[in-house]
Amino acid sequence: MRRYASSAASVLTGAAFAGVAFGAKGGSELSALTWVEILLIIGGALLVAAAVVHGRRDRIDGGFALLAFVALAALTVLSLLWSIAPDLSWIEANRTLTYLVVFAGGMALARLVPASWSVLLKGILIAAAAIVVYALASRIWPGTLAPDEIYARISKPYDYWNAVGVTAALAIPPAVWLGARRSGHAPTNALAYPLLGLLIVALFLSYSRGALAAAVVAMIVWFAFVPLRVRSLAVLGVSVVGSAPVIVWALNRAAFTKDLVPLSVRESAAGEFGLLLLTMVVVLLAVGLAIGFRVSLSAPSFRIRRRVGVTAVACACLVPLAVFTSVAFSSRGLTGTISNRFHDLTSETATTSGGPQRLTQTSSSRGRYWRNAGHIYAAHPVAGTGAGTFGTARLRYRKDVLLARHAHGFFAQTMSDLGTVGLVVVLAFAAAWFAAVFRTTGGRLRFWRPRPEGPALWDAERVGVTALALSALVFGLHSAIDWTWFVPGCAVLGIFTAGFVAGRGPLPVLSTAIAGAPVASTSAQLPRTPRGWFLPKDPARAGAAVAVAIAAILCAWAVDQPERSDSATRTALTLAAQGHLQQALAKADRAHNLNPLSPKPLLVRAAIQDSGGDTKDALTTIESAVIEQPSNPQLWEKLADYQLNRLHNPRAALQALRAELYLDPLEQSAQALFLQASAAARGVKTKPHAPKSPAAGAPSPSPGE
Repeated sequence: MRRYASSAASVLTGAAFAGVAFGAKGGSELSALTWVEILLIIGGALLVAAAVVHGRRDRIDGGFALLAFVALAALTVLSLLWSIAPDLSWIEANRTLTYLVVFAGGMALARLVPASWSVLLKGILIAAAAIVVYALASRIWPGTLAPDEIYARISKPYDYWNAVGVTAALAIPPAVWLGARRSGHAPTNALAYPLLGLLIVALFLSYSRGALAAAVVAMIVWFAFVPLRVRSLAVLGVSVVGSAPVIVWALNRAAFTKDLVPLSVRESAAGEFGLLLLTMVVVLLAVGLAIGFRVSLSAPSFRIRRRVGVTAVACACLVPLAVFTSVAFSSRGLTGTISNRFHDLTSETATTSGGPQRLTQTSSSRGRYWRNAGHIYAAHPVAGTGAGTFGTARLRYRKDVLLARHAHGFFAQTMSDLGTVGLVVVLAFAAAWFAAVFRTTGGRLRFWRPRPEGPALWDAERVGVTALALSALVFGLHSAIDWTWFVPGCAVLGIFTAGFVAGRGPLPVLSTAIAGAPVASTSAQLPRTPRGWFLPKDPARAGAAVAVAIAAILCAWAVDQPERSDSATRTALTLAAQGHLQQALAKADRAHNLNPLSPKPLLVRAAIQDSGGDTKDALTTIESAVIEQPSNPQLWEKLADYQLNRLHNPRAALQALRAELYLDPLEQSAQALFLQASAAARGVKTKPHAPKSPAAGAPSPSPGE
């Protein structure tokens, strides 16, 4: 019965993680993002409240990491006071508060049910399997699941390929754990082989270099510390060999290597791709079953394990040696090649292929975004320009016409948005989390000194918790060089796992077994407290749980306000289109009351006033929006367009356009409007332009890229 309960818990956990991914997708739709964030806050708060009431009474493991996360969330909220786009900062504050609750929920689960590490591992695998299978299925049925896909790289369900890559990458350590563990049933463990094959195929077809590098780092750490090297090598090696034919086949098809190919090209390769995937799954499952049953009957001898281990180490050493030799004897030489690769990585003009060629390239668009972030940081070094404002602040420094809301790297984004203070808080969190991981897994910072209590005992729990830590590490490494922090599906997987590992607390060490006493389960060693689920015996804990519930309600309310405002704004536009101007004005005012930090309700109000012929009040409303966000170039353009094409005041329009072109020198529509206003101010007749509605192209609160 207990096993069935554990399986049910794993399925529910995986379904919850998958629901976040499919519900929020890429995090660019405010309505879907809002509901996902509210549900995460409620779920995380329930876990925290339960841990407050019924958790153990000893020290709070991971407490410093939690405090650092609280400081990051508080700084994000406070940045609304100096933000150049406070409406975007509000959305970013909602996201950070949600992630804080998710992290605290992971810690709470570790305190409530320490033995749930296996449930969490299987939940990650179930969620990642659902996401990866859907991503691959979008290429089997492209007309149904991805009719608008134009890129060679797989991107569903996030609509962002690197998010698919990091989801597959962070599930690789749990998959290796499943196949290499000594416990469990052989048929269940054999599922690791086809699952790992699917993860590898998805990882390569996303062409995400950052996700691939993070997965390699995680596997290096795994083989360096976890004493299941031969088993792990068998699982990983068989899965790589089994997935290789599918990858090689895909790399020779235009549907997987070229952008902008017709849907018919994708459909022509879909059937064969699906058949290859099915064959791979069946073969890997059969091999996994054969290996599992063979090992259960007769485990490999120590001599065989040692030979396999030596061979694996030799192969691992030969790969970098071969790469070093080929680079050293290339035309550029070692130093020239390194310099060239570094230049490509940091160049603002280097281009990168969208196909598989990018896996061998170091060039990236990140160089321009990181440099923009550096310029913003130099101008605002202490506290930045406000959370989530990189996309607005970079317009002053960009050298291209591309639009980007994120700095393609969490540290670069923090440097731009929150300045030195934000960087210090983030680095403090990273240091505190790594310290908590070392404490949990039994690692030590000084490897040359023996542990006074004895070496770590690599039992099933320590191996599983290490796999969880590596999953969180994969997400952390990747989000440091990409904007997957803003994609809830993969972010929640990494953050919740990180919280669980930090809050788990120290695992047992080997000295207990050496002393002759049996090693009890870790959960049995933890101090227990009386558990009255309906009437807690400790009033102080009950009061703290009530405080947690109140804080969660306030957070959920704050998260909901931008979406309610956006919904009211859309309703106002609908009413105005139907001719109900007074009702539309009332709805626009309601939208502004719900979110006074957003300029969109004001622009909609101005459009409604203009529709009623009240141009004077419409101008005043637009000016109010500009006054509230003087660093937003889009608002200056709205003002200039209205002054020129509606009020026929080119001189006033020129003043507004000068402000916009200072904030965004490369905006082409502003340049064209400036030429038109200059000609009108000189009395030169130009081709008339239809005036834009003040609400047209209004700044959107959507946080997408």
